[in-house]
Amino acid sequence: QSGCYVLDNVDEKYEFSRLKQSMEMVGFTTEKQRRLFAVLSAVLLLGNVEFQPRKSAYHHDEAVAVRNPEVVALISELLRVKQETLLAALTAKRARASGETLVINYRLPEAIAARDAMAKCLYGALFDWIVLQVNHALLSKKDTLRDHQGHSIGVLDIFGFEDFGLCNR
Repeated sequence: QSGCYVLDNVDEKYEFSRLKQSMEMVGFTTEKQRRLFAVLSAVLLLGNVEFQPRKSAYHHDEAVAVRNPEVVALISELLRVKQETLLAALTAKRARASGETLVINYRLPEAIAARDAMAKCLYGALFDWIVLQVNHALLSKKDTLRDHQGHSIGVLDIFGFEDFGLCNR
């Protein structure tokens, strides 16, 4: 809906309906699709979270605050987590030492890295969940009654290959 990317000769509404229909065919209920799209939307919105220096009474404090908390509010709604908890996770880390919990505020590079790591982790978990759902759909009921492993899908990650230069043996 943003109009940022318009593909010529592509009916996006039609393609999206085909995607949802395909998901239904492999067992994704309407609720599972809604949850999938909510997490995917949250991952995309995390990239829009911006940080700014936090006003502090301490002269050398480089802590950050979220510049656009309305984006975090939307993400927390999509992920069904408390906005305060998400804001805290994006701006500080917690460490336990000697039975106490220490709160260590992030500086700008650390906050950006934490935000990006959160998006990557959510995306990875979503991907694994999708593969699990498809594999579950491929396992038919009759296969559960006997000792058959069923069919499954696997994913080949080309970035996992080693680069051996000119000779790749």
